[in-house]
Amino acid sequence: MNTVESSGDRASLVVQDLRSFIREKRNSKEGLVNLHENIKTVLNIFNHNIKNNIDLNFEVDKSLTILGYDVRLFQLWSNLIKNSIESIQDKKINNVNLIGKIDISINENEEIINFIIIDNGLGFGIFENNIKDILNPYFTTKKTGTGLGLSIVNKIINDHNGKINFVSLASGARIEIVFIK
Repeated sequence: MNTVESSGDRASLVVQDLRSFIREKRNSKEGLVNLHENIKTVLNIFNHNIKNNIDLNFEVDKSLTILGYDVRLFQLWSNLIKNSIESIQDKKINNVNLIGKIDISINENEEIINFIIIDNGLGFGIFENNIKDILNPYFTTKKTGTGLGLSIVNKIINDHNGKINFVSLASGARIEIVFIK
């Protein structure tokens, strides 16, 4: 009974977040966006994927804001978090599911806001020869991907006066976005 109630509560949160996203999409205006709440909404939508096989570390100040477009930033986090989840999902060694890890943090000072997402990708990072093309439209390494996700991410970052950097790690990837205030 507790499992059913808990699942119902989670489903309700996902529906609320999706409805909020759709409603906000129609009325998107530039304004102060609470980064903790904006990213938390995305995490709630992906909660089922995260809960089952990912250890999530989410460290974002609850009062941190940025001048921008909340729906566009929602898209940004959605694409990046989805890519991290997909790099982890369905990874097994000797028929044993492995626990993935995603760390999300934001640091700021007077000049910049620095967003960092690191995933363990369970054994591989971004191939070095792909990093130079990764933001190009239609470039994909996925069998079913369109190659539009990271090009959209790049456009959103540019629209918010930022820069993105990808670092391939031995066991995953580190993506850093720097927004200039």
